[in-house]
Amino acid sequence: MGLFDFIKKDKKKDDAKNKNQANKDQNKSDEKAEKRFKKLSLNRKSNEDTIDFDSIKKIGPEDIKIAKEARLKNDVRSKEDIINDTALTEVAKKHGNRNNRIAAVMEIESQDVLEDLAMDHKDRFVRTIAASRITDPNILEELAYNAKYTDVRQLSFDKLGMVDNVYAEIAQFDKKGKDRLSAVREIEDELVLMEVCNNAKDQKVRLIAVEKIENNQILAEILKHSSDKKIINNIINKENFNDESVLSDIALNDDYDKFIRVEALNKLSNEDNEELFSEIAFNEENEHVRLAAIEKLNDMDNLTDLALNSKDSSSRLKACEKITDEETLKEIALNDEDKFVRIEAIKGIENENIIKDIYIHESDSFVKSEVIKQINSLPILIDVCINDDDLIVAKNALNKVVSNREIYLDNEHSLLDYENHLMNIANSSKHDEISKQAVKIIEDEEILVKVVDESKHLDTKIEAINKIKSEKSLSNISKSNEDSSIRLNAVSKIRDKKILEDISLNGQYNDTRIESISKIKNQDILAELALKDNDSKIRETACRNITSINVLEDIINNDPDRYVRELAQNRLNLLKK
Repeated sequence: MGLFDFIKKDKKKDDAKNKNQANKDQNKSDEKAEKRFKKLSLNRKSNEDTIDFDSIKKIGPEDIKIAKEARLKNDVRSKEDIINDTALTEVAKKHGNRNNRIAAVMEIESQDVLEDLAMDHKDRFVRTIAASRITDPNILEELAYNAKYTDVRQLSFDKLGMVDNVYAEIAQFDKKGKDRLSAVREIEDELVLMEVCNNAKDQKVRLIAVEKIENNQILAEILKHSSDKKIINNIINKENFNDESVLSDIALNDDYDKFIRVEALNKLSNEDNEELFSEIAFNEENEHVRLAAIEKLNDMDNLTDLALNSKDSSSRLKACEKITDEETLKEIALNDEDKFVRIEAIKGIENENIIKDIYIHESDSFVKSEVIKQINSLPILIDVCINDDDLIVAKNALNKVVSNREIYLDNEHSLLDYENHLMNIANSSKHDEISKQAVKIIEDEEILVKVVDESKHLDTKIEAINKIKSEKSLSNISKSNEDSSIRLNAVSKIRDKKILEDISLNGQYNDTRIESISKIKNQDILAELALKDNDSKIRETACRNITSINVLEDIINNDPDRYVRELAQNRLNLLKK
């Protein structure tokens, strides 16, 4: 015989036994039930009324204890009935035979004793039969919210006529996923759906529950307690989750996660909530929420107040992003202690006179580099490239000069003017790296020659020589430049024989003449140099390339320098082999 066969078999007998007692208690029970159930219902007249979630309290263990004590004081059972119930309870709890346990439950008169068995007895038959015999709605309510096992809770809710709560029990605790999903789809009461969403382990069940809920206050209450990102996202993205009052409460209430509060702020309309945004922007402790409120602010007085006076640098920075008054931004850029706030203020300034003033007063190279990004005036940028002590700042200025090239050429500057500015950088910058970089951009060879003559950086001069293609210009440099390394670099690039011969004969510096002589093959010029030049080094170099035996013999016999004579002899011996 199955569980519910026992319940049905005894139902008539049980009803008859309890009918008189039930009638006696009915009026009192109905009155109590009405009061108790009011605690579980919404006190609202329309969908717009406020829900007091704190007042929605379920019966807890302490409530049960108090209620049971009150009922025992009014217990109408005889002493014999009490002794009988006590003995039957022992059998129901401890007898080894299930049929005997069930039979004992069927004979128990006391509703409170039946409640004790239904509350947590491990035998499903015992607890559910005990619950099925209870008629007191107060006790059924106590079981519905406190019984250890879902079968008793379902039975209690069903006897109370709370169908949605029965479905909620199935949705939360049934072993079959398909039944859980079917049950949650049947629930209409949104407070019950909230309970399912808060407590069900099955995420699919929770998601369906959220999907069915329309009341913004209930959705907000779920947000307060949920840690499920999908649930949170589904609520936030619900099209009908747009009640301004509810969203405002979420934004102000630190019971909610900071990211939920930010999303609530983002959903609020900008036009109607300036006071709320201001309240949060000035007083909120959480940085994420505070910055989201500042982002929504439109009142310039409030933004200015925040940017100038907030103790929090992130708030000042966020306010700066929205300020358009350049005098206010100038004050911030000149005075704020946080460099990132100063940088944000600088980004909003277009007036180059203000920018130049900020550049003059700024000492931080990182901030000065940001200032450079706001400068477009070529003369100012050139001045920075030449005179700023910080390499990074100067480099940023030069990068701006290069990136704006086409703008300058399209406006008041010619290409020659532009390259002359670059020449000034190459000649005068405090930084060799900046000078070399400027030379790499210059194409005009006359300007490059001037750089070779005038730059104070050796590497820059060599860089300029490497760019010069005119061998005539290189010849002039090799003949006249006072720096030996510059002269030698210039002559090393020359390939024209005539120019090399000219330098060999007429150059005023021996180092370049020697370099040129080593590269020529003209025997007449080499003989003239080897026999007649006053410098022994010149005669020696020329001698190395002579192929005439007669000339070599003449040198051997007549050159005043012993080393030159020995070199000529060695050269002659080599040619005679």
